[in-house]
Amino acid sequence: MGSPATGLTIRRAEVEDIPALARLERLAFCPQQATEPIEQQLREDPEALEGQWLAVAADGRAVGAYKLLDLNTVLEGQILPLGGLAGVAVSPEARGRGVARGLVRHALAELHSQKVPLAMLYPFQHGFYRQLGWAWVGRLHQYTVATDSLPKGSERTGVVPCEWAKHGPELCELYQRAALRHNGWLVRQERQWQQFAKPHLGREIFCYFEQGRLLGYLVVQYQPDGPPTGSRLLVREWVAVSREAYWGLLGFLSAMRDQIKAVMWTTYPEDLFPYLLREQRRVEKETLFGLTPRFGEIGGGFMWRLVDVQEAFRLRVINQGPPFMLTFEIQDPELGEQVVTANFTAGRMHPVTRPEPAVLRLSIDHLVELFCGLRKASELAWTRELEFTGERSLLAQLDRAWQCTPPFCWNEF
Repeated sequence: MGSPATGLTIRRAEVEDIPALARLERLAFCPQQATEPIEQQLREDPEALEGQWLAVAADGRAVGAYKLLDLNTVLEGQILPLGGLAGVAVSPEARGRGVARGLVRHALAELHSQKVPLAMLYPFQHGFYRQLGWAWVGRLHQYTVATDSLPKGSERTGVVPCEWAKHGPELCELYQRAALRHNGWLVRQERQWQQFAKPHLGREIFCYFEQGRLLGYLVVQYQPDGPPTGSRLLVREWVAVSREAYWGLLGFLSAMRDQIKAVMWTTYPEDLFPYLLREQRRVEKETLFGLTPRFGEIGGGFMWRLVDVQEAFRLRVINQGPPFMLTFEIQDPELGEQVVTANFTAGRMHPVTRPEPAVLRLSIDHLVELFCGLRKASELAWTRELEFTGERSLLAQLDRAWQCTPPFCWNEF
């Protein structure tokens, strides 16, 4: 990978930069569209320039842009500040010259100066960002199944169409309550809810009520280009905070089998959905190999990156266990090598200035994988993806301390 481009100035975008921003966005993300509607949308959005940065070449041409989002996520019930890196765009004539790397490096420096512990993005290429210290942590499962294979729960009678003016505040509160119990979910802000509530062609929201209380909802998208046997329905997001709500939402979808022949259920890996079906196979009934039919798909989604490691350690809740201490020697290609010693005790990690003889040497992306519960230190030691000096039982203690459900997120940006 090349070095960041030289002669590049990265500055905050201003109103007069909107035409250049619109051009960069079009060429990077929607080259078949016209520039004018994008420019108009940017001008009409009062928050369009918040967190927006522009890369300008030595001759004054705008050659790249990115946007920093001020977000919050949840890990083990703890709300963590999160920097969202979005809209990384490079003009066609400037690609392959290190502009993208320069943008990412600038974004990380900005977040680090603000002591933001964690960053998130949806990559155009996982490999590109992995070389910059990011780790793939966002796993998504999707099952495209026949509607008549869904369980027919009687609780479906509690499902009604969402009337945003009436149900919106309660739905927002329900999501935020559920988010605190799910690692990786974003704590949504007012702007995100405004986007959520905007009407979209073919999209519907349905709510589940029990004794007047909202306990679940579905966001679905009608897909008319489904299998030849009929339309299909894409479940874009769902929340259920009770068993009855979960069964009610599934039963509601099952009752649509005369119109909808296939449901695309989007979910997190730990969801029990696949075990509740009558048939564990894709609706198209394609064969994977031998007598095994195709069933679900795994999506390689978002990436996380630790930015201010000490702040992340300070905020991270750990599982209770015997106290222990570890020194982490962290290789970071963008923010430089770091040495952090932590005392794991009383449900938290406390910084210690004196290095310990037990030393874990690893890259920043592998540290992210451990930090969020995606992988185990003992596993990474076995595959030689990290080096460890000290009593081997400490690896098992670290695995127990950081054990948690890996993150999942409904939001895209």
